[in-house]
Amino acid sequence: MSKICLSDICEVSAGQSAPQKKEFFSEDGYPFVRAGSLESLIVGNDKLEHIKDNIGKNLRLRLFPKNTILFAKSGMSAKIGRVYKLLQPSYVVSHLATIIPDEEKVNPDWLKRWFEFHPPSRLIPNEAYPSIKLSDILRLSLTVVPLEEQNRISTLIGTADSLRQKRKEQLNLLDDYLKSVFFEMFGDPVRNEKGWNSCKVIDVCDCIVPGRDKPKSFTGSMPWVTTDDLECLGWTLNSKKNVGLTSEEISTVRAKVIPKDSVIMTCVGDLGVVSIAKDEFVMNQQLHAFICSERIKNIFLMFSLFFQKDYMLRMASSTTVPYMNKTICNSVPVLLPPIGLQNKFASIVEQVEQTKQKMRASLDEMDNHFNALMQRYFG
Repeated sequence: MSKICLSDICEVSAGQSAPQKKEFFSEDGYPFVRAGSLESLIVGNDKLEHIKDNIGKNLRLRLFPKNTILFAKSGMSAKIGRVYKLLQPSYVVSHLATIIPDEEKVNPDWLKRWFEFHPPSRLIPNEAYPSIKLSDILRLSLTVVPLEEQNRISTLIGTADSLRQKRKEQLNLLDDYLKSVFFEMFGDPVRNEKGWNSCKVIDVCDCIVPGRDKPKSFTGSMPWVTTDDLECLGWTLNSKKNVGLTSEEISTVRAKVIPKDSVIMTCVGDLGVVSIAKDEFVMNQQLHAFICSERIKNIFLMFSLFFQKDYMLRMASSTTVPYMNKTICNSVPVLLPPIGLQNKFASIVEQVEQTKQKMRASLDEMDNHFNALMQRYFG
């Protein structure tokens, strides 16, 4: 093993300004990667703009080779630290740093994993103005093992990562299955082609609106839940950051305890994220809670609200982020099929949830194994 400078094994540069005219882009040619594209590319969505080779040459755009490693070097995306390796030659926007590895010295997959473990965001000198200097990237020092060992490590970690990604896909497929069951049993809740009675959600529920005061301390055991904590179309138990309030802290900010089995819905930002409270907790003002009457089953309501996202976006206030006030939250339309049919659907969801719990436990083990490998080889 030897400690070397990144500039000794890679070419470090950046992309170029995006063409300003729409006619420069097409459905074929080479992909054009923007900073906002990284998130979708990492999860396997490769729907990108393209630029034909002759246009790229006329615009003097550089075509970066396959295996170039990308990450954001400016803007809010730089703080997130997403790292992506090009799967094909592509044009790249100027907001992205480009790392072209010398493949006789370094395995691109090994280097990508190194950047994932040592996120580029740590190079940002001022969080208020996120920017990473190319000179700081060039000076990065890393311990490099022989190329043969890099290949072995890359294969080992890649296999572990592939297994956990497949498990995530299986969980997503179960969610898709439940959505299809809902449509088969109840039809489209927007078109209501089966002619069910309908009403506003507040007609069959009580609601709880959280207080506006944010706690100044989190020293208790009552979970403090935010949007990021919600298990969409599932059950939410606690805070992923393990933060909670004491009875005194709850009283100080006049927080409201959300009862077990309440349906939780986002009302700010990413609308249409819905979940069920697996136990009591308190939550921030970006969430809205419904307590179901005997006329509607909480599991059925959760799925019904999920399919009303378009309604929520139409009704939301047009601020910097979508926002629904109490009146809009309570006005979301829901169908009212017979309670027996709702219970039948809920039973199916609960059975699938048992399978999902086992799969999540398996995924946790896979994540732990993956993280242990990353720590072992890059820590």
